[in-house]
Formats: sequence, C-alpha cells, structure tokens
Amino acid sequence: MDKSLSGDLQLSLKDNPFVPPKGTCPINNIPPEVLSLIFEIGARSFEDGEDSDEEDEAMATFWNLEEGAGDDVDEEDSVTRRLERSTVTGDDGDKSQDEDSLSESSSDSTFEAAPPFEVLISHICQHWRTVAINTPSLWTKISVSPLESAPFERVKTLLERGKSLPIDIHIDCEPPDDDEEGSCCSGSEDSEPHQSSHSMSFSDLDTLMSLLVPHISRWGSIEVSVSCYKHMFVVLSAVSDPSIAGAPQLEALQLYHHEDAESIAAFAHPDLVQHFKLFGGAAPRLKSVALWGVHVDWCQEWLSSGSNLLDLELAYHTDDVRPSWRQFVGILCGAPKLETLSLCSSGPLGAPHDWRSEGGSGDDYSGVIELRSLTDLVLAFHSPIYVSGLLRCLALPALKSLTLDFDDDDYTDIVAQLAGPATTAVPVLKDEEKRHSLLSGLQTLKISGLPCSDRSVELMYKELGNLKALNLSMTYLTPAFLQLLYPCSVPGHRDVWLRSLTTLSTADVPGDQMLELVRQRKEAGVPLKAVYMEENDEVTQEDVQWLKENLETFDFFEGSDDEFEPVPDIEDLHEDSESEWEEVDD
Repeated sequence: MDKSLSGDLQLSLKDNPFVPPKGTCPINNIPPEVLSLIFEIGARSFEDGEDSDEEDEAMATFWNLEEGAGDDVDEEDSVTRRLERSTVTGDDGDKSQDEDSLSESSSDSTFEAAPPFEVLISHICQHWRTVAINTPSLWTKISVSPLESAPFERVKTLLERGKSLPIDIHIDCEPPDDDEEGSCCSGSEDSEPHQSSHSMSFSDLDTLMSLLVPHISRWGSIEVSVSCYKHMFVVLSAVSDPSIAGAPQLEALQLYHHEDAESIAAFAHPDLVQHFKLFGGAAPRLKSVALWGVHVDWCQEWLSSGSNLLDLELAYHTDDVRPSWRQFVGILCGAPKLETLSLCSSGPLGAPHDWRSEGGSGDDYSGVIELRSLTDLVLAFHSPIYVSGLLRCLALPALKSLTLDFDDDDYTDIVAQLAGPATTAVPVLKDEEKRHSLLSGLQTLKISGLPCSDRSVELMYKELGNLKALNLSMTYLTPAFLQLLYPCSVPGHRDVWLRSLTTLSTADVPGDQMLELVRQRKEAGVPLKAVYMEENDEVTQEDVQWLKENLETFDFFEGSDDEFEPVPDIEDLHEDSESEWEEVDD
C-alpha cells in the first residue's frame, strides 16, 4: 500500500469512535464512581426519550450487527435468554445449557430495537459491566411481559442488583390484541380453562408475586394490566396478605382490568367480588391511584385518608362494587391535595337524589364537597342526571382543565349548568358579586363526546374567554364545535369566539378545513400558535407545509381508544407517541 495512502487512512481512523484505540482505552481511567454517575445520567436521558429517531435506528442497526460477536461477557442466565422480552441477565447463570438454546434465543427476530440502556452499557466491556452491575439505580425497573414464566430468574436478578432502592414494577398479563384464542377466564379456582396461551398462567403469576411481595417495602410504584379478572384477583390476594404491614414507599398504584362487561349493574365474576384491603391499609406516600374495573375496600386508610394523594382515577365499575356516597365523600375529603379526579363510568353508587339522604346529618350539612386543590376533572360515560348531580355536589374553585366524553343522550342541560353559576361550598348572598361559571376559569378543555344543541355550543364558547387549549374529537361532535371557531362576519353575531385560544388539537378534521381556520384566525388578529391533528386525518403534504410555515408548532398525534383521558400538557402533545424501547434479550 502506498505510504501516503496508508498515512491518510490512519489519520482518518484516528478519532473514529468505531475503531478501538491501541493500548488502554482512555475512558477506563475515569474513576468507577464517576462512570457510575455518567451511567445514571445516561439512563435518565434514554428514559426521557432524548435520543433522536435517527440515533435510535443507528443504535438498533449497530446492535443487530454486533449481536453474536465475541466479547468478554460471560454467557450467563441462558434460561432467561429464552424469554422473548428480557432486560437483563443474571450474574451466575446456568452455563450447562446447550448451544442450540442460546442460538435460538438470540435470533435476529428478537433484535428489532436496541436493548435497554442498562443492558447496552453492561455489554460494552468487562469494566463497564462491573460498574453497571454495581450501580443499583440502573436496575430498579421491573417489567414483566405476558410471555414470561417461572422461575423468573431475570426478576430475581433485578431485585438483587437494585439493592435496597425503591423499585418500579409493571406486570402485563394481557395477550396481544390479535390473539384469536381470547382472554376470558372461567372455571374453578385451580383451573385455567379458556386462558390464552399468550398470557401468563395464574400459577406463574402467583409465583411472581411471591418473589415481589417480600420486597413490598421497596415498592415505589406498581402497574398491573389484565384482561382476565382472575389475574387481578391473584395480585390483590397477594398484596392483601395479613403479614403485610404496609407499603411505606409506594407512590403510584395503577390497576387496569380491560374486559368488556356484559352488564353495568352486576360484576361479571361473583366468586371474585371480594373487596380487598391492600398493604394492610397503609400506603402513606401514595400520590397516584388508578383503578380500572378493579374494586377494593373503599374505606381503607390509604383511600379515606390520602393526605398525599394528587391523582385519583376510577373507571368502569359496575353498580354493585362502587363506593357508596358516604365512602366517596370520605375519599375526596381525605385527600386535601387532590389535583386530578377522573370518573369514567364510575363514581358513587346510586342516583343523586339518594346521595343527600345518605351523605350527612345535621342542619349544617350542605351536601357540597369543596376540592380546593383540584385543577383537572374528567367525566365520561355518565347519564345527564348523574353528571348534573355530581356538578351540584362538587365545588371546584381552582379548576383549570376539563375533559368530557358522553354519548347516547342529550346533554344540552349539562352545558347550561356548566355555563351557569358554579357550585360553591358557602351560600352566596343576593347582594354579593355574581358567581362565575365553571367554564369561565378553564384554560384547557377536551371534548370527545357531548351530544347537545348548536345553541348550547354558543353558550359554552361564550363562557370560555380564558381558554388557551382546546381538543375536539369531531367524529362524535356536532359541526358547530368547529364552525364557531371561524371568525364570523354575520351581523348580530360575535366576530371571533375563544379569543385567547392558542392551541388546537383535533380528530376527524380534513387538512383543508384546518388550513382555512388557521388562515382566517390569523387574519382576524387572533392567531393559533400550535395545531395538532390526528395522524389518520386527510392532510396533504402541501397542507402540512403551509401549516408548518404559518404556525409555531404543527404536528400529528396518535389517537387513543381511551378518549376520556385528560388533555396532556401542551408541550407534551407533539412528543413521539411510540412506546419506549421494546425489551429484548441481552
């Protein structure tokens, strides 16, 4: 080779990050405690999604190419390698497994994306692996897929590596959406008929909980998703054992049961109807509670005295397992810091006319619950009578965000109630200043379904003078919700509604209509700054280009089946809707 060419080649490779340096790698001179801190920062950045799509794709490609190459990492935990979704291997695995099982579990199909950050850095070299394994904060997230099974060696390893730090647990027992076997469960307590082969068995889930419950004092959060209530029953039973003294560090409890109920009046599994007392009733640091189709003892201390509770979500509870009005009042009054309340086909049992007789005693009982800290309210899938009763019983002086999702009825009277004087805890004297409506204080409004008259839409918009962000799912709304956003030149009508509006999110709105709306509001001197459209809407490339040029922010979002979810923060609306890295074998 020509010497000059060889010299140029060596020069070009001098600072190439993909060519290892000769001799000792300089980064190995970094003290282990500093390298550990770098890993922690990197893990947080990776979790927050700071890496770009291009970097993610490049990393995945690089990992796929490198997979199988020889390095100084031991072939350990071959048992857990057979799991389709894995995030970590153990330190002392079974090395007697045959080579076929290893090669089968390491097929290219399992490397569709880069592995979790902690796994990636622990496979760079022996030095990094040692530092990573001895950095407990990297191993505190335990995510278990429906395809995993006993003996859960990976979970044991994570529990060990996390030392005494708080752990975040996610257990997914739901089979894939395209599972043709179904997910219903029935039969005796010990049998598993009709259970999908793509879902964790009940006995395996019981084994998993027996590993996790001894560490319940470390639980920082737990999320469980099931499509068969018997799975949830196993979890509830495990965390209700009399030997459990409490969950002192638990801040988030999210239990989701996704199963179509045949009746809204009666729970579908009478033999599993027990209302459990979880964690011995003690979880003093709980900040977020979500119970979807999952009922508990509504009087236990962490619910009735939730002094730190900020977010409460109750959804899809049949009438026979809902809290009574007295229990519901106890929950709300016991949470003075509550900021978000979501009631989707759930809430206090009975009709509003029953609540007053049950709710209190004494001549001074007004039947009104004042939630001074509540800023976000979500109401979905209730009858007009039920919604009206709730609004009369709740005083919400700090409300800033409202989400509504109703169908199959006429909610014109509800709109009038929202636009009328808001409920107060203390009666207002006649000579005092006129009470403001609940709508007048809103800054964010999401409407996914609200059957009402066009006149009531005008009434609503008239009260929304302070609204900054509006989210409309036009698939289920009268056209007036969108039409009234256009400037109007008709004599006798308001020229522009919602003059403070800067952010608009829509579903089922064509691109040409959005373009015209943005143009007209800009010409009228009340421009929109940010627009987000559902990704399946008909929008041409020319529309996209024009909108990006005439808005500070334009982006698409992925529609959700759970339309009653609260409106996310404005700055989060345009973030990538894809989930985090799929877990893979390391």
